Amino acid sequence: MLPITEIGAPDGDVLARYTVRRDEFAASAALAQHIVESHTGPIEYAATLHPVGAPSSGIGIVEGWRGTIVHRVEIDVDGRITRAKVVDPSWFNWPALPVAMADTIVPDFPLANKSFNQSYAGNDL
Repeated sequence: MLPITEIGAPDGDVLARYTVRRDEFAASAALAQHIVESHTGPIEYAATLHPVGAPSSGIGIVEGWRGTIVHRVEIDVDGRITRAKVVDPSWFNWPALPVAMADTIVPDFPLANKSFNQSYAGNDL
């Protein structure tokens, strides 16, 4: 059984969000260490590309710490990637920042901006 640690905080201020992220990181590192140390068998994995016969595509969706991360990949008949697209959660979260800033003053922007902790690079993906 994996040692899963549930992390939470009773408040939602900036310090509480930081504390939750810090504790989630520590729990994730401990879980990864447990998995590596308890693993038996070979670690190497190699897959052979097989021709798929027709162009295909696939979508992968995972929950990241900022929100949903979406990957879409297209492959050709030989199984080679011809197109890949990643959508970072910040893409959907940026429009919420001006709403959160309504009825505030300009000096509040850095605090609100860091509270959202948006990915600037992820917005351009």
